[in-house]
Amino acid sequence: MARKPTITRETHFSKAPPGYSLAGSPGKWAWEKPPKYNTPPEAVDAIIDNLEKPEIQEQQLTLLAAGVSIEELVGTTVRFGFMEGMFTVDVAELIKPPLAFYYMGLAAEANIPVKVFNTETGAPRTNYGMKDSQILNIMRSRNPDLHNFVIQQGGNLAKQEMRRRDAAMAEQAAKQGSGFLAEPPMEEGE
Repeated sequence: MARKPTITRETHFSKAPPGYSLAGSPGKWAWEKPPKYNTPPEAVDAIIDNLEKPEIQEQQLTLLAAGVSIEELVGTTVRFGFMEGMFTVDVAELIKPPLAFYYMGLAAEANIPVKVFNTETGAPRTNYGMKDSQILNIMRSRNPDLHNFVIQQGGNLAKQEMRRRDAAMAEQAAKQGSGFLAEPPMEEGE
């Protein structure tokens, strides 16, 4: 006997339809109202004042000592501040570097070795998950002169050139940021 279909909590019909949030009253959420702090210096000062409270500072130091990266702490801090209506998304992106420096200084004062980036080693991502063979295939089609040079000189020069390019790409990525609402990248193996 065939079972009669039922609508349960787990079905996709029990969710709000697209656009439902636009039908509610405006100003319901904190980020729909004017922010408490309008400029990056105001926002940084307010966050650091809060982080310097002894109980919060102790909690942050515990997280750093446990291996939580500075990238994760900064991302969580600015996401929470935005959701609470403290500042806009633009201000949140602009305050990431000063907050990272604050966390680095906090860890240095407490003699805690820290992971700056959310990677296994705490170092910046270099190959973004690409294998060397994939990079060489791309190089063959887009930069044949360098590809021929690399093949002629052997693996050592290829690795040196890739490290140089990886460092330049990591520096460029650090300048551009990873986006405010994006989750921090997960570590390899998770």
